[in-house]
Amino acid sequence: MKNLLLGLVFAMGTFWVNAQNTASQTNTPTFFAQCMVNVSNQNDLTTLENQLRTIPYVQVVRVDVPTHRLFLITRDISSFTATEFASWMGTYSSSYSCLQIGLQGVDPINPYPFTNCPEN
Repeated sequence: MKNLLLGLVFAMGTFWVNAQNTASQTNTPTFFAQCMVNVSNQNDLTTLENQLRTIPYVQVVRVDVPTHRLFLITRDISSFTATEFASWMGTYSSSYSCLQIGLQGVDPINPYPFTNCPEN
């Protein structure tokens, strides 16, 4: 009887945790963006990375200083356009090229080095 009761409590606890996890997940898509940042100053690249980290819709951001490649992943946003990306870049909005925006897990991420990409 004790084992049966313990098993029942365990099963109910597992169900409750799974229900909480499902309820807390959002149904918004996750986008990625990557580009080449045309800034040669390492401090400016670090400033840009820190600036992007403060945006509530940015989940992950990485600026690779040696290659000047920027990569970010969004959260809690239903659409993501080049115009929105440019606004997030702030004072660096005219300092990037080869922008690619896609739906994470659906669209392929272009490999580095980028080739045949349009200038912004």
